[in-house]
Amino acid sequence: METRTVLFVDDDQETLNALKRTLRTEPYTSFFAKSGQEALDLLARERIHIVVTDLSMPEMGGLALLIQVEQKYPEIIRLVLSAHGDRDSILDAINKGSIYRYILKPWDNTELKLIVRKAIDVFNLQQQRRNLLKKLEEHNRLLEKRVEERTKQLLAVEREAEIGKYASQIVHNLNNPLQAIHGGLELADMIMSDENIDLKDLRECLHVVKSSAFGLKEIISGILIHARNKALHRSEQIDINEIIKRELDFFRLNPIYKYQIEKHVDLSDNLPCIVGNPIQIKQIIDNLVKNAIDAMEHSPEKRLTVETRLEDKAVVIRISDTGEGIAEEDLARIYSPDFTTKPIGKGTGLGLASVKTMVDAYSGDIQVESRKGEGTTFTVRIPIERPIGRT
Repeated sequence: METRTVLFVDDDQETLNALKRTLRTEPYTSFFAKSGQEALDLLARERIHIVVTDLSMPEMGGLALLIQVEQKYPEIIRLVLSAHGDRDSILDAINKGSIYRYILKPWDNTELKLIVRKAIDVFNLQQQRRNLLKKLEEHNRLLEKRVEERTKQLLAVEREAEIGKYASQIVHNLNNPLQAIHGGLELADMIMSDENIDLKDLRECLHVVKSSAFGLKEIISGILIHARNKALHRSEQIDINEIIKRELDFFRLNPIYKYQIEKHVDLSDNLPCIVGNPIQIKQIIDNLVKNAIDAMEHSPEKRLTVETRLEDKAVVIRISDTGEGIAEEDLARIYSPDFTTKPIGKGTGLGLASVKTMVDAYSGDIQVESRKGEGTTFTVRIPIERPIGRT
């Protein structure tokens, strides 16, 4: 690690001399400037990590200097070393977010050393955060590039007319795990911006990113298998309740879902497993829950209800929201691939079309009940072909 550097700025030479004597044995390199302009000139020449400045200085005051430092060198940790009489200026600097800490004159030598060292620790922590984010962003770019390459490969398979027919739906379903990855990275950024990083929360975010990347791999693998004229469905027993629990955990990355939406989850204890492809069931849940969250974005009351039931030899999934609802004249068109009520950039209309296609593949049924301004309920029924008891 490079040696950290600290710049002290004060128009009083005696103060600078006292600082030099006090800090001569500290484990960092100290620079000294007698004015704001001299400090800016030094910052342009040297790599500075910490700035400690007086506030009451002629020509350019300390607050004006700190504002320029924040604009030009936002990664630098900024501190104030000033007298009691500068209290209003100190409060102004704090309120504007320009400083990390302040030290009052006359200072205590031990306290001064401790605060500067803590400032260096904060800089090191933020530098680690920046490096980690850079790595995460690079991994994300590589992942997106791989998804793009795979998608292009799929579209290039001329003999597979069905993939051409449903290419838009394939891309739409790839988007959900990508959004989970993006949300995980944003949340990791928020966690690491705190002075005290919660490693448990950070590990949870990275776990979500890793799981979503695995989900992308699973989706792509399923498509490639189908493109090679192999079986579309991977026959295995599916616990729908477990899939719902996992997907709702992923949606916790959405701040609106996590903090603003009241959630009611009622999963039947006697729900049997069904035979099918867990990737498709996951996509059905993802699309319906995401639509519900989007529909409640501007609703004063935000309540999401997710239920499962066993009714007439079918597994029933019911997802309700208190969103803006769907106009009666639009209900007949909601499963059309080119229809959406969302604003441009928010939705493509492919989500419900994809859900309808997958539910039909299970000889299932999807129904909707909605009132404009009150909310919407989607009910999915999937027949049990070979039920087994839940374990």
